[in-house]
Amino acid sequence: MQNDLPGRGADDEASLAFREHRLSWVAYGAALFKGVVAIAISVALMLSPRWIMMTPITAQILFYAGMAFVVCALGMLVYRLCYLRRVRLYTDQDGVWCYRGILPWRRGIVGTNWRDVRQASYGTGFVRWATKAYPIQVDNRFTDTDPITLSHVHRGHEFVGHVNAWRNRMLRQDGETLR
Repeated sequence: MQNDLPGRGADDEASLAFREHRLSWVAYGAALFKGVVAIAISVALMLSPRWIMMTPITAQILFYAGMAFVVCALGMLVYRLCYLRRVRLYTDQDGVWCYRGILPWRRGIVGTNWRDVRQASYGTGFVRWATKAYPIQVDNRFTDTDPITLSHVHRGHEFVGHVNAWRNRMLRQDGETLR
């Protein structure tokens, strides 16, 4: 693991001030699993007239309902995979930011400036350690209602260390300028 604390040089500061993280394969696996389960339920609904005796009109309604659910499940699966691919968690000289969204009215950046970051934290556990997919949360010190919260961030523990190191560095700088 690298040392996230910047050195005294401007080159060190520029190289460590920006870090980008994406979601882990675990997030994609969970979306695929949910999609496959929804499709399997829809196919079972379509094929239920073969297993149960029912009137022809009921069998036809169940078949078309199953087809509609398959199409909806596939659409939602594709949307979710595209959405997961677009999520970016990053830091720059101004703060911690999360870019997400596909649709124009849902796309955007949420974040917190360095001066407003309370702390960053992540969840631990064996499965999280083994997959290197951690849930992270970056808290704002002024509002408890708008933390940046993401699940399954690839190497999220490193991101949290980086954010907290930069936050402490900014606090030390502010303390030196106040004296």
